[in-house]
Amino acid sequence: MTAPLIDASAVATRAADHLATPDQGRALAQNRWWPQSLAHGAVGVALLHIERARTGHGPWERAQTWLECAVSDGVDASPEAHLYYGAPALAFVLHQAATVHLGYERELEQLDAAVARIVAARLEQAHARMDTRGRLPVLAEFDAIRGLAGLSALLLTRDSYQDLLRRALVYLVRLTEPVTAPDGQQTPGWWASVDPAGKESPDLFPGGHANTGVAHGICGPLTVLASALRHGIEVDGHTRAISRILDWLDLWQRTDPDGVWWPYWITAAQHRGEEEPVGPQRPSWCYGAAGVAHAQLLAADALGDTNRSMNAQATLARTLTPQSAVGTTLDTSLCHGYSGLALLAHATGTARVPALLAPTAEGHDPDDAVRRLLTRNGIGLLEGAAGTATALHTLTTDPNPLGWASFLLIGYAKERVHA
Repeated sequence: MTAPLIDASAVATRAADHLATPDQGRALAQNRWWPQSLAHGAVGVALLHIERARTGHGPWERAQTWLECAVSDGVDASPEAHLYYGAPALAFVLHQAATVHLGYERELEQLDAAVARIVAARLEQAHARMDTRGRLPVLAEFDAIRGLAGLSALLLTRDSYQDLLRRALVYLVRLTEPVTAPDGQQTPGWWASVDPAGKESPDLFPGGHANTGVAHGICGPLTVLASALRHGIEVDGHTRAISRILDWLDLWQRTDPDGVWWPYWITAAQHRGEEEPVGPQRPSWCYGAAGVAHAQLLAADALGDTNRSMNAQATLARTLTPQSAVGTTLDTSLCHGYSGLALLAHATGTARVPALLAPTAEGHDPDDAVRRLLTRNGIGLLEGAAGTATALHTLTTDPNPLGWASFLLIGYAKERVHA
């Protein structure tokens, strides 16, 4: 029997009410309380209230209160900060806030300067690593969550960062150049010395791995390189770097009766041909066919590759359906759940958004639905109720402005069909 559905926008409204104040959020988050975190903390919840205020569906005071909470213990502007934590996270959200409410000029100037210092330091470290023969990267050097792909996505949103953005793109191009791993195998430049969790794991991942995903793998840099090129920003070797990544994805693409998929990562044994890659797995934004196909669609648009664009759209159309997601998609989050799939469906026009939002609105009462979200997934933006609520609000109220989703590296396809 089909579960009853309630209004998805009502779920978003009630989620915002349950997260109206930091005191409510702290009580719900308990030991997962990180104010400076875009993924899990106050910075991310502020984004929910900013988007609701933008459309006149919520008071600005809620956004302001959460922003104040985010900076109450200071702001981390060290080189360890990244798009999802510290000064860059706050800069991203405050720039969104400034499109709704005036008065943040001084704070944004300070944050922009901090972001510039952080990115410059990270680029210096990365090039020094590359200049040392035999040193492989860790995921946090280049990925979308903690690394230079995410920071570059932030730079892409601001005209004032153009010179620094070009330096970051030069690094991402260099990252794609082949290297020789410690075992003597030639590998792509993004071959990481650590396991997918970012830790040394010689027993489970001897020789490291090459990560495919958008969140922690090479599809993060691919999306940034493609997005920059689509905006007319190009550096030496730019298209060649995109082609290297696409060639790698083509090499590891697999097809079965249910469709096309890519492994989450490639181990050294798989790279040597001793084992087959594992899959298919859930088709999420962070890993899996949905995120990889979206990255390829943007790259195809950037290169004018009609055949690849058609193939990517076909993969997305097949992947972004409740039938494909059922059994593997286990929550409603942006990261690996239905909300992230719905955003990709909207941005690419390859699937029906309401069908993907339906699992977030099952039940008879919006408050019950929100309690389930908060209990199962927490308050956060990336994996929790704030992110699901922001997606529900945007996609059911005002789906055209999607600038807030740029922290997910989601971009519109040039030829977007409204499904």
